[in-house]
Amino acid sequence: MLLISVFFASCSTLAFEVLLTRVFSISQWNHLSFMVISIALFGFGASGTFLSFAEIRKKDWSQKLRSENGQHAIVVLLSLTMILSFLTVNRLPLDYFRLPVDPFQAVLLVAAYLLLALPFFFSGLIISIAYVSSPEKTGLIYFAAMFGSAVGAAMPFPLLLLLDEGRLIIISALVALIPALRPIMKGQSPQHAGSAKKKRYPALATVPAPALAALAIYLLTPAGETITDVVPSPYKGLPQVLKFPSTQITARHSSIRGRIDRITTPYIRFAPGLSLRHTDRLPAQDAVYTDGDNQLVLYDLVGGPRNTRFAKRLLSYVGYFLQGNPERVLLVLAGGGSSVACAAASGARSVTILEDSAHIADMLRRHYPYHVVNRHQRPFLARDDQLYDVVHIENWGASIPGVAVLNQEHMLTIEALTEYWNHLTSSGVVVISRKLLLPPSDTVRLWSAAHEALMATGIAQPARHLAMLRNFDTFTLIMSKKQFHDQRVRDFAESLNFDLVFLQGMDPQEANRFHVFDEPYHHGTIDRLTKMYQSQRQSDFFRQYVLDVAPQSDLRPFPARFLKWSQVVKLYHSTGNRFYNLLMSGEIVVVIVFLEALLVATILLVFPLLVGTRSAPKPHMSALVYFFAVGAGFMFVEIYFIKRFIILIGDPVISFTLVIAGLLFFSSLGGIWLHGKSRPGTQRVIMILIAVLILEAVIFELVLPGLLKTPAVVRYTTILLLLLPSGFLMGIPFPLAMRDLVNLPVQRAYAWSVNGCASVLTAIAAAQVAISWGIAHVAAAGIIAYGIAALAVRGNGIRFSAFGIR
Repeated sequence: MLLISVFFASCSTLAFEVLLTRVFSISQWNHLSFMVISIALFGFGASGTFLSFAEIRKKDWSQKLRSENGQHAIVVLLSLTMILSFLTVNRLPLDYFRLPVDPFQAVLLVAAYLLLALPFFFSGLIISIAYVSSPEKTGLIYFAAMFGSAVGAAMPFPLLLLLDEGRLIIISALVALIPALRPIMKGQSPQHAGSAKKKRYPALATVPAPALAALAIYLLTPAGETITDVVPSPYKGLPQVLKFPSTQITARHSSIRGRIDRITTPYIRFAPGLSLRHTDRLPAQDAVYTDGDNQLVLYDLVGGPRNTRFAKRLLSYVGYFLQGNPERVLLVLAGGGSSVACAAASGARSVTILEDSAHIADMLRRHYPYHVVNRHQRPFLARDDQLYDVVHIENWGASIPGVAVLNQEHMLTIEALTEYWNHLTSSGVVVISRKLLLPPSDTVRLWSAAHEALMATGIAQPARHLAMLRNFDTFTLIMSKKQFHDQRVRDFAESLNFDLVFLQGMDPQEANRFHVFDEPYHHGTIDRLTKMYQSQRQSDFFRQYVLDVAPQSDLRPFPARFLKWSQVVKLYHSTGNRFYNLLMSGEIVVVIVFLEALLVATILLVFPLLVGTRSAPKPHMSALVYFFAVGAGFMFVEIYFIKRFIILIGDPVISFTLVIAGLLFFSSLGGIWLHGKSRPGTQRVIMILIAVLILEAVIFELVLPGLLKTPAVVRYTTILLLLLPSGFLMGIPFPLAMRDLVNLPVQRAYAWSVNGCASVLTAIAAAQVAISWGIAHVAAAGIIAYGIAALAVRGNGIRFSAFGIR
């Protein structure tokens, strides 16, 4: 019964965690979805603290919890809180953007945090009770917990194709309830059993459990759909469009990649960068939204030139204008859709569209007569040997700037721009269109990334191959194989009332003629950067600039991250002393959540020490350091693998699912291997693990260019092979210490709490480390943490001073 409860509790809560990440991506924004990890680990840590308190002060509580009746009760509470916390939080009027002006939103945020932590608290309680009750089965318990977690992490992947996120959460709650329903499924009940049977199968399992199962089944019916449906944030594009009359959702598809909604409406007018000289009507448009945002427009281009005429007056059409009559065009889409209209207006003979989402790719195939490839751009380009006259990248980002700061994208890195450049014909151009931001940030970063990419390909004078134009809210960067010598860029800009931002030899007065700012901010900033590059002092520019606008690489691919902590006070004053503007940055949210988690973790770890009696054993520092370091090391390494493998997989959520499932499964093998083994040397195991992690990181960087050229099945198999040795070894230090380093139930409960608190803090800190210094530093932090764990072990073997016991 014990191992079964651990397995199903772990399975259901990991599925719940993955699905909550999806729910937050829809109902809030991606930069808040990372909070789910901290919520889960907070619940686990709190369970250890609670059990420690029960072991010290409430022995009768502890005994009841460890009984079979108590186990059944916790299982029922786990399932119940999973359902109720989701339904409650899903209907809370939580509005993150009103936090600075509405104090009640802080109350709602704390309430949501605590409510969602309850299922993880009860799941962690089941696991920690198992460790406390059966120390001789530590390896088996660790195997059950990790294997169940691996199954739970993988479960939403196929099921989201059939059901939405809300209903799958209800199914996860049913999975958690299975141990409590086993007696009924076997046909046994207290009413038809003897007194021994009654004691074995408590009423709490046989009465509330079926009622709870009935409620869950009702919520899965069409009648419960309105209760479980996840509503997008009102600030996203989809809710805004649905306010218009005669607007309806005509198709919806859910998958692990996101929820896809297609709408039909007569009111969409999407034409970013359209010249004010265009006075004709725009063609009819449908729209596709991913998680309620990131709009992709499908134009009605059946009418021929009449319906594509507007595209020739778009800012991004400049690349096609320079080409004249392009033969082959490659469109790399991440929302938008105007690039398709540009390609159609140019009359290109061959148009290839790259789209990550299988559902959106299918919509594009049905709507346009072009070749649509459902593949991530980096693996596609690594294998594609075709040259193009125009490579058009369309990525407008989220509706609200700043909310995508934690989003990892490999579409606009130096390496990506180099790939685009290498796929051009001798006269080809790369066209990239983005939103215009103030202070100048994205324009500067993208220009410098293009400059670095051209330098990497051996171009002696990169600036002569670059041009940038803008209107009042968008800009377009052009990378040309040929140097810009003629007047064609100026002619295009002047004919459509666009301003130049950068063109070698341009007159500064051309930068602020039609869409007038107080100063030509973007031109002036890039002009200074150009001079810095000419004197090879570009690093000085990036160090002194108020924002972090350094070009991004594949090891630091966060294109929406601009905050520089050394300049945060200056930035605060430059935005009118409004803290609200800083709060719009997801990076500020990371810091706030980390400080909150640090406070909570401190309370969880100090509380058992304060309530402990004089006779209760006190934790020794070496034991605390060991369990904290092991928890931190595991989480750092896990997040490193998730982030580094995104470039191979092409999607953060799939990378998260694959790495979590694979790493936890292989870790469970380490736990089962440990069962029955006498006492393997802890230091030796950790040192081997450190060596394996370093070796895998080096090998991965060496084989990455070749892996990008391989089919998806080869890439996925390679990822699992890389996870196997490290995952197996990572599954040994914690259960080994729980079995052999600590002797009393209170010690094991407290060790579980320390490990959980370390994971909470590490999960949040890893996000900041990645966006500030790069993904490789996350791996380095994990290796350092495991090194500290090895140092905490004194002498040979595994015995060190733990909780005052020598």
